[in-house]
Amino acid sequence: MPGLGAVGEIAKLVIGWLVSALAVWIALKLYPGKQKRESFGGALLTALVGALIFWLFSIAKIPLGTVIALVVWLYALKKIQGVGWLGAAALALLIYIFNALLGFLLPTIL
Repeated sequence: MPGLGAVGEIAKLVIGWLVSALAVWIALKLYPGKQKRESFGGALLTALVGALIFWLFSIAKIPLGTVIALVVWLYALKKIQGVGWLGAAALALLIYIFNALLGFLLPTIL
């Protein structure tokens, strides 16, 4: 959104968060079993926590920060959704796939 300054940046942030939450929600619905926070509100929380974790590690600029952020995010998924490590890894993979699909489809549709 060129030319909108801070308002445009906030709009991009909110839209990105909602799209990521949609990807999380779809992944939670497809993942077998019942997770602790399977609602869209739980997906919003999960997406926000994930974004904050990766943002904090990106500004910290520590060696292997992305790898450490991934492990921290898996731990957060484990705690937020009440799944084990393998469940968190499976959810992370599903979320990644759906984020990629939405990222490809939404600009094409809009």
